[in-house]
Amino acid sequence: MKPKLTIALLASKQIHAVHKCLDSLVPILMQIPSELIVVDTSEDDNVRELALQYTPHVISFHWCNDFSKARNAGLQKAQGEWFLFIDDDEWFEDPSEIIEFFSSGEYLQYNSGRYIVRNYMDWMGTNYIDARLNRMARITLETQFKNPIHEYLWPFAEPIKMFSSYVHHYGYAGKVQETKTDRNIPLLKKELKEHKPTVHNYTQLTQEYMSTHEFKKAEKYARKCLELEVTHPDLEVSWCVAYLPYIICSQEEYQRAWETGKEMLRHPQCTEIAALRIYLDLIRICNHLNNHEKDIIIYAKAYHQYVDQMDARPEQWPRQAIGALGEHHIKKSKDFIYFLGLKAAVQIEDSKSAQFFLSYLPWGSVAIEKFYPYFSNILREKKKEHFLLNLFENMDKDNENLDPLILIFKSRSAYQQGNFQKSENYLHWAVESRQIYILMEAALLIFQSEGKLSLEPLLFQMDISQLGSISKYLTENAEADQLSPWITMVKFSLADFPVQSLFLLTSFQEKLLIEGILEIEDSELLTQIRQYCQWVKEYTVSVYSEQIFASKNSSFMPPDYRFATQMEQIFQDWENSNYPQVLKGLREVINIYKPLCGVIRRLLSMISDEINQPEPTNPEFLTLASQVKQTVQYLLQENRCEEALPLVEQLSTLLPKDLEVVRLRQELWSRMGE
Repeated sequence: MKPKLTIALLASKQIHAVHKCLDSLVPILMQIPSELIVVDTSEDDNVRELALQYTPHVISFHWCNDFSKARNAGLQKAQGEWFLFIDDDEWFEDPSEIIEFFSSGEYLQYNSGRYIVRNYMDWMGTNYIDARLNRMARITLETQFKNPIHEYLWPFAEPIKMFSSYVHHYGYAGKVQETKTDRNIPLLKKELKEHKPTVHNYTQLTQEYMSTHEFKKAEKYARKCLELEVTHPDLEVSWCVAYLPYIICSQEEYQRAWETGKEMLRHPQCTEIAALRIYLDLIRICNHLNNHEKDIIIYAKAYHQYVDQMDARPEQWPRQAIGALGEHHIKKSKDFIYFLGLKAAVQIEDSKSAQFFLSYLPWGSVAIEKFYPYFSNILREKKKEHFLLNLFENMDKDNENLDPLILIFKSRSAYQQGNFQKSENYLHWAVESRQIYILMEAALLIFQSEGKLSLEPLLFQMDISQLGSISKYLTENAEADQLSPWITMVKFSLADFPVQSLFLLTSFQEKLLIEGILEIEDSELLTQIRQYCQWVKEYTVSVYSEQIFASKNSSFMPPDYRFATQMEQIFQDWENSNYPQVLKGLREVINIYKPLCGVIRRLLSMISDEINQPEPTNPEFLTLASQVKQTVQYLLQENRCEEALPLVEQLSTLLPKDLEVVRLRQELWSRMGE
């Protein structure tokens, strides 16, 4: 009897990341018949010992700069009906959809599957790109990985299951991407030299050179890809079609980029998603060219029409997606496209088009705030001011519920007309909305006008803003492993300058938390956050007057202080095992201080684990469980798998996170698959 699924993990020396990845796989391993194979490239005994706690299937692999060989080493040992592969710096947020896919029998209806890899562009976890990738497939005699770099699983046959389950991936944050690119380009060129050129290799080289901003080289390989004879629809070719105008635009050759964009729209491999990407770039390209306002309006309306067409057939979004080029990527620029269409319509005073784009902007939401400065720039052109103000004057008359920007423009229009009372009313309603944009500006003013601080050896010559710039510079240029010694140094060397010391300590500790998301053990994370909150509070108390703290209005306090004070209550609830309040508090505090939202996600995961982890403290229960484990081990040694199966299933239910049980399941399915 075969396991339904084989999971293969490629493990490197990142032991903390490997640990987190393995833990995220436990629910799958415990709830469906599955085996875990760890291909260990680390040559590190600690990594191997960790992997052996989860599975006996650990394969040592000497790294040879060939990802396919490493992946195939695990695939060749696979006994499952399906195969899923994952990297050691990834971990599942919630694999329940995948578990249901196999436990319900739905997997029998499909041949392949794509789950989402959430690629974070920074260590804060706020800037990311979702890519739905080919990561699961039914195992056949032909199944194998191809290509030494940017390897892919082949064949990948339809029908394909589109999963919304995703893994977190920080492999593109910070300097990690630069290291990968330095490794990947020589390997790809070697592959091209030794074998027949393929669409895949040309596409991957194009992407690598785009990531290093070497756009002439990127264009070279994109065009080579398009020169290959491809007689069937190929998403990688469509990707090159989609991005060629962007690559040329990035060389600041806007006229050539415009002509290329129009040409690519006629290319036989131009899918609807590719066309949408081209329209995005054509709009931006025309924004750099003179007298192209009419073209911008045409392209923006075409973009709008194509999005509507795709939304009418939502299954086409994942079918046409390739990597990050998918629905999220296309739609994330929608508001900006409508704004550029509006800007072009204002320039040529096209009232009908201007009203069209104005109606689709996200009024009344936080998303509109980023356009406030752009509207201010338009108003600087006095000859367009009257036209724009008339547009806003004709909008919804429900004044109290309008977006603050519209209210301010209405106030300005009323003021110019001499209706001062009406102007005051609009302004009053705008201020009452308390939009974060205004509060942020007020907070910045408060920080700039508070007392002055200095930094050794010029501590008495620098104000607080300069100290902040220095702190930012230091943290941006420090590796995560430097921060702990820096913290120690600051605590001792700046002991006579407590305020300045606390400012630096909070900056360093904040980065240590953000970039240590893969390194800090769960047991240490709470201690680190407590320390951070303590320093934040001490610093804030030291620079603000008592009158500010006595005020009931806490809105003027900095967000990191509000974060720290709320975390104190969360820590107290945690210690009292008041888990519902802890969850509620964490979900609220995640929106107070955005830089630490990735850290709060870690805490949410930890508290969820505590809630879901049974606590078998009864000694009789533990003794009985130990006896059952011994019985299972004996039955496995005697190859009496059918008798061991119900005992293992029972243990899995009672001890869902017990690593001994995880490993027993692995041994069981290994023997049953023989």
